[in-house]
Amino acid sequence: MKTFQNFPDVIFNHYFLIGSLFIGYLMYRTLHSLLRYDSLFQIKFKLCRHSWRSILCNKSIPYNNHCTSCGKLMLEHDEGLFCDSCGVSSCKNCQRTLDRKLKCKYVTWNIDKPFPHLWANVGVFEDNAQSPDLEANKKYFCSWCQRTIRSTESVIQSNVECCDFQKYKNIIIPPPNVKLDKNKVISIEPVSDDSWEPLIVFANKNSGSNQSGEVLSIFRGLLNPIQVIDVSRTSPESVVKWLPSRCRVLVAGGDGTIAWVLNALHTASHIKAKVGIMPMGTGNDLSRALGWGASCASVLDAHATIASLLDAVEQPIDRWKVSIVPKRRLGRLRRERVLFAYNYASVGVDAQVALDFHYARSQFLYKFASRTLNYMAYAVLGAGRVLDAGRCGDLERRVRVWTPAALALPPLQALVALNIPSWGAGVDLWSMGSEEVPAQSICDGKLEVVGISSSFHIARLQCGLAEPYRFTQASTLKIELDGRCAMQVDGEPWMQDPATIHIEHAGQSLLLKPRERHD
Repeated sequence: MKTFQNFPDVIFNHYFLIGSLFIGYLMYRTLHSLLRYDSLFQIKFKLCRHSWRSILCNKSIPYNNHCTSCGKLMLEHDEGLFCDSCGVSSCKNCQRTLDRKLKCKYVTWNIDKPFPHLWANVGVFEDNAQSPDLEANKKYFCSWCQRTIRSTESVIQSNVECCDFQKYKNIIIPPPNVKLDKNKVISIEPVSDDSWEPLIVFANKNSGSNQSGEVLSIFRGLLNPIQVIDVSRTSPESVVKWLPSRCRVLVAGGDGTIAWVLNALHTASHIKAKVGIMPMGTGNDLSRALGWGASCASVLDAHATIASLLDAVEQPIDRWKVSIVPKRRLGRLRRERVLFAYNYASVGVDAQVALDFHYARSQFLYKFASRTLNYMAYAVLGAGRVLDAGRCGDLERRVRVWTPAALALPPLQALVALNIPSWGAGVDLWSMGSEEVPAQSICDGKLEVVGISSSFHIARLQCGLAEPYRFTQASTLKIELDGRCAMQVDGEPWMQDPATIHIEHAGQSLLLKPRERHD
């Protein structure tokens, strides 16, 4: 009896210990991010203005370790800067001078005028580095066509030529084809070439890995800057208003960011976009299912990513409409809510853990987090839900399910409707276990309905030590929810009041997956 009475103290000590370790690690990450010399700090990007970054950052375009203005050698402790759009280098003292003297990439251009190269001095040619004529040995780089040439005279001579964008001409939106109004893109004139399929990059700085700022930077140097969109500042809905009718899209972010972009593309039916993925979230389930991997490389390579996208093959994926009709409460009837799912929708403890994590990462210090810290946070929060199921206990008593036949439910704490063979950061729920089940497909117009008994059951599933309740495959799903419970769609969680939830097929989206290699 004494042991039982002390049980609340045990729980308190458990949370105190784990919470202390978690906060300690988070503070370490914060200090490390603030003090390290290779900070990814970037001055706010503006059209036609230089976008300065530390020269210690990864880069996709070359730059000079000597200041373009004063010629000073910028060593590590000097924290030199380079423009990630055009490649111009600057020491901190000359940054404002170069902002006034040198123009960055023009995102638009008068169509009646020849479009020139944009040259930046990026050092000297190593094959003749000791030459006394250093001026003639300088290396110049065009940030549009990626060409390098030698000497000032060559630069002057080449300025009479039009830049043809050479290497990436089929994926770049040429500035003469861009129309702006008050620094906002209003339209794009298509290029008269059947092979032209511009690449549009969407990146979310708020995704789990905190690498998306680097993605924005490395692609800005290779493309027209208007093709590289930070969705934390510019919504995909505003971008689709001017997108060309045919394009390839790269989404650097988590499952929620991908769904956001796909939904925006669906609002413009005339746009035929093929969407590739650079996984930047925590779970990255859609990326795993399509073969883009569980995470991106620690060192990003824009050229390799572009090559993979151009070589990728098309893959349609089902899109599901999730209609949530709240039940009348205190005599008031709330509005219906409509969302769209590509991965899964769930009610119960898995959504509760996702919601706990959502609250945790909204805190100030969490902007210095990493993917490792995200996994730690999920583990801690999941462990907490083993001891406290919250509003997810006895879910089978508060949920009724039709597919369209009524389902008999065992004791549950979560009900999941799957569209892809990846859930909870890579768990293939439908195929687990020895029992044979119908094959799962992401484009067959069917959902797989499964159940999970507890947060501890989730941990065992992720270790491959258990299997879920596999109920059925269905083309429509109706859920009656009594009481309040956590719910999520593609990793975006919230607390759901009593409601009737309808899930039905809503067409398909066109994604890209890496081409299979047969060595």
